[in-house]
Amino acid sequence: MFEFITNDDRGQVGIGTLIVFIAMVLVAAIAAGVLINTAGFLQSQAEATGEESTDLVSERIEVMSSVGIVSGDTETLDEMRITVTGAPGADDIDLTDTTIQAVGPGGQENLVFTDRAFVVDVPNNDDELDLQEQVPDDAESVQVGVSTITNDDIEEIEVSNDGNGDGQAGSITVDISNVNENDINDIDISELVIGDGDTITAKFIDDQGDQLEDTDSSDVVAVELEGLEDPDDVPDTDDTAAIQNEIREDTTEFDVAFNTEGNDDRVLLFEDGETDPLTVLDVDDNGDGVEVVNVVEEDLDLEEGLQLSVETSDDDTASGSGDDTTTISEALGLNQIEKLNPGEFAVGSDGAFRSGSEAVLDGQNQYTVLLNPGSGAFVDDGAAFGESNEATLDIVSPAGATTQVELNAPDLFSEDGEAVRL
Repeated sequence: MFEFITNDDRGQVGIGTLIVFIAMVLVAAIAAGVLINTAGFLQSQAEATGEESTDLVSERIEVMSSVGIVSGDTETLDEMRITVTGAPGADDIDLTDTTIQAVGPGGQENLVFTDRAFVVDVPNNDDELDLQEQVPDDAESVQVGVSTITNDDIEEIEVSNDGNGDGQAGSITVDISNVNENDINDIDISELVIGDGDTITAKFIDDQGDQLEDTDSSDVVAVELEGLEDPDDVPDTDDTAAIQNEIREDTTEFDVAFNTEGNDDRVLLFEDGETDPLTVLDVDDNGDGVEVVNVVEEDLDLEEGLQLSVETSDDDTASGSGDDTTTISEALGLNQIEKLNPGEFAVGSDGAFRSGSEAVLDGQNQYTVLLNPGSGAFVDDGAAFGESNEATLDIVSPAGATTQVELNAPDLFSEDGEAVRL
């Protein structure tokens, strides 16, 4: 009738059981979290590895051709041109982040992108420096060649601007510990306000700020030339014309202004003293007697020292003495392959260096990598890369994909300016 419950039949309850249960749940949750995190990490790592592996295969630069341009001595080269494009299926490849590892007669060297070339040397004598030949007025750095430094009093290199042109006087210093000896150094001058007509000076100084040993200077030159402004620079007299004051040999376009209130309907551009025009511009009278046009230099073949004249006419015949005259000055020369220094390569198209924003392979275009055969690894006993010489280029894309190019010059060159397959 009555049941007697003994200790053997009683259920286990209480805080101890709850603690054990919670502990089991926590352990399971932690284990699950570890497994999930590990799986996620492995998945991310696998995806990254896959992307990198894909880039190494697909983000590759293909070489279409490699040629050299024979120099005047017909034994060496003036230029080396490597035409490249992106491999099929490749994304955009930034050539500014591409490196070229060159092995040639002069040894091994790593080349990096530049869009401007300057004449600058590493001095042979101790405690000397060499500043680049010209400084563009939009430059944010200058190149300084520094020799072996033996003078313990040299503490810094100072680069200063005199402000005698369009800029302002000022200076910056670089600690000598941050300078590479026997090398060309890029020194940041972005804090200086430079302008056309200024003079930049580089020199060694001691801890007291006093000048030591060698010094070198360069002129600041304008990159963009000043054109003609409407109406300030145009003639006041009917049927007269004016031409831009400064035109360089490497100019691609320039301004011509003329007064259109007279009867003439043409503007003639010709070599001063000649009567056969180089080009004829039709006058488009805009009603106020003033017009400024931009002349695109295509077939004019501008050369240093050439005198250009401009005048208005009612036919295509020049008088030989123009209304206004200008003389072509020397090229600014920032796009000359022979000025590329050791460790530099440029990217060209249509006869000019491409800027960093333009030097991108998108799978549809191709560019030409420009190398100086008279610089760095390509030089053998002071002679530029030439007849029978061999070199190897490893072109490494930003993703790390490598394309190797073997350059083999013919045993015999025939004439100056000849293009030879390498």
